[in-house]
Amino acid sequence: MGACMTLLGGAWTPNVVWQLSGGGRRFGELIREIPGISPKVLTERLRVLESKGVVHRKVVPSSPPSVEYALSDLGQELVPVIDAIVRVGTKLLAPKHR
Repeated sequence: MGACMTLLGGAWTPNVVWQLSGGGRRFGELIREIPGISPKVLTERLRVLESKGVVHRKVVPSSPPSVEYALSDLGQELVPVIDAIVRVGTKLLAPKHR
């Protein structure tokens, strides 16, 4: 549990994984889809996720060349975990009903 929480506990990491859960994205798309994240932080998060085997980085032959990021099979396993956290968080934010 500790290794998973250490990975997901990093600022912005769950957001990056969540955005990639919908399919591969280019860097610019991720910047637009995650308001508030800086290019530097996004680069750092993607590098860490790639080094852990959570994200695949693929160079797309285009002009100019671009890079697409996608979740690996291991990364896909994190999606239900993040989904559960989102559902519980939503319940925690809802007003209590008596």
